[in-house]
Amino acid sequence: MHLTDEVRKIPKAEIHVHVEGTITPAMALRKAQEHGMTLPSDIFDEKGNFSWIDFADCVTRVYDAVASVVRTTQDYEDITHDYLVRCAQEGSIYEELIISPDHAARMGISYKDMVDGIARGIDSARAETGIEARMNATLVRHLPDAALWKAAQDIIDYRHPYVTGLDLAGAEKSGDIPRHRVIFKHIKDSTNAELGWRLHAGEGAGPRNGWDALDIKAARWGHGVRSVEDAALVQEIVKRGIVLEVCPTSNVLAGIFKSYADHPLRLLVDAGVRVTLNSDDPGLFNCSIGSEYQVAKDHFGLNAAQLTQIT
Repeated sequence: MHLTDEVRKIPKAEIHVHVEGTITPAMALRKAQEHGMTLPSDIFDEKGNFSWIDFADCVTRVYDAVASVVRTTQDYEDITHDYLVRCAQEGSIYEELIISPDHAARMGISYKDMVDGIARGIDSARAETGIEARMNATLVRHLPDAALWKAAQDIIDYRHPYVTGLDLAGAEKSGDIPRHRVIFKHIKDSTNAELGWRLHAGEGAGPRNGWDALDIKAARWGHGVRSVEDAALVQEIVKRGIVLEVCPTSNVLAGIFKSYADHPLRLLVDAGVRVTLNSDDPGLFNCSIGSEYQVAKDHFGLNAAQLTQIT
């Protein structure tokens, strides 16, 4: 999407983006070539963009194929540096990357090596552009308990100052948040650190997960947009100052809402909810942090002052 000069000049911040989901088709092909791999041809369309059947296919088959090109610490450094430089070119001053011990482990990369690679990418992008970035380590809610506890132990065993928060991602199911309270508390107690606590909530499973997220005092919710279905929940979000990490394009592509016209971003802003704008998986979705700010202006009528306030 073309960014207007007005939008390009607005300082931007993004706190919800999956690091493997930042990989562009060009980067995926580059890394595949470096590793002597051949990516499935059906994950690309005739224009060279990523292609999928539906959203579930995108975030499973296509995402896994793309993530499979990340096989070394250097790969994590390269994709991080590439993404952060692109963000800086669109006016972003801060990025928080969602990192997954599970994705790294699948490719035979240790949690430490993944974090160190991403940290080097952050440092080199900062040196080049001035952009700042940090990481949130995520647990994948639909994995078996043994995998969750293994990821938790990885986070406990290697404390890096750039890892500032914990996350719970994966396919939401109603009522699945309380099950993870013990493991989150264990990580916090074991690291003796004030790690932020955020959860993917209030999207696929609707407002029920929002009430569960409130109950365990998560300060930020990934997405959270279906909170609008429950007026009392929205009031509590405003009262407690919960931040919603809103990803409009992702929500539309996922079928949570049919179009931008149906999306509740403006309703949330007008209700006094603290929202941020985010791209979620920009490499897969062919969007960017800049384009999400442009969408917020063009489709939701947010002006430069409101967009800057969001930042």
